Amino acid sequence: MDLIPGLPDDVARQCLIRVSYEKFSTISAVCKVWKNEVDDPDFFLHRKTAGHSRPVFAMAQARVVPNRSSSAIKSPKFFYRVTLLDPETGNWSELPPVPGFSEGLPMFCQLVGVGAELVVVGGWDPETWEISTSVFIYNFVSAEWRRGADMPGVRRSFFGCAAAKSGGMVYVAGGHDGEKNALKSAWAYDVAKDEWTPLPDMARERDECKGVFHRGKFHVIGGYCTEMQGRFGRSAEAFDFASWQWDAVEEDFLGVATCPRTCVEGGEMGMYMCRAGEVAALQESSTWRAVSKMPAEIGHTAFVSSWEGMLLVIGCRRFGESQVAYILDLRSRRWRKVAVPQEFTGSVQSGCCLEM
Repeated sequence: MDLIPGLPDDVARQCLIRVSYEKFSTISAVCKVWKNEVDDPDFFLHRKTAGHSRPVFAMAQARVVPNRSSSAIKSPKFFYRVTLLDPETGNWSELPPVPGFSEGLPMFCQLVGVGAELVVVGGWDPETWEISTSVFIYNFVSAEWRRGADMPGVRRSFFGCAAAKSGGMVYVAGGHDGEKNALKSAWAYDVAKDEWTPLPDMARERDECKGVFHRGKFHVIGGYCTEMQGRFGRSAEAFDFASWQWDAVEEDFLGVATCPRTCVEGGEMGMYMCRAGEVAALQESSTWRAVSKMPAEIGHTAFVSSWEGMLLVIGCRRFGESQVAYILDLRSRRWRKVAVPQEFTGSVQSGCCLEM
């Protein structure tokens, strides 16, 4: 059966790869042939090769609603949902709620993108505040959530998490258990197979570390051991998949002892992070250097992500204020402000960039 009656399949395919990601579920529902086409991993490869793929940022972002208790004193309560930002159109939107979480997303969950799927890992149950091992996957083609296999091993939170650009794998390392003991164990999750595989332990315990997949390796940056409790270190270690072992610890990776949550992968341009009112880059040398001053409106950085020479930074002037968003062109070093509707000014706990 032809993709589009009367047109050669190669011409019809050129039509389909131009459809916006928001319409994937619509074209998938038209007929089985179109569904098979959009489900094929080569569909997204053709989109990217032809220059029609687009970056989409997914974030765990707060919505503030009145406390529903019967108390006469009403205090705000935070509910987290998945919001989306298309930086090319400036459009903001929201995904359907995760099944089974009527009180919102698990707090402090991690979001990673794998192809046309968003993976939500772990966090705290928003009702009980117990550590959750849950995994949920949102498929942008079917526009549906599904439950994944729970994270195995000890229940952990505040762990490092990252996804490979290809291969459909998600990696988790460090964090702490229910007794606030820092962890050095690590796992790999195959999204398609819905299977977890243990990785060798890291050399160090790393609570509140940052996971970054960079140049073919899973980097686990910063954090602190059990005895340090909140006093961040400056070291990092990277998992080499070819040797199936962790490289030697880089003792002075961050240069200074700091929270690593703003560290992001910048492709061939290196790594970036926001600290001390500046954007710093780690490129060919082993030294971080400032490449730009932060916008005056951002004194507290909540979320940072990158794509194709651009850096998205979301934050606020002072903690607790409405969030603003800026994009830095890493080549020209010029900032532009992104319009943020009032309903999307809540705090951001985590996020990722998908290319679809």
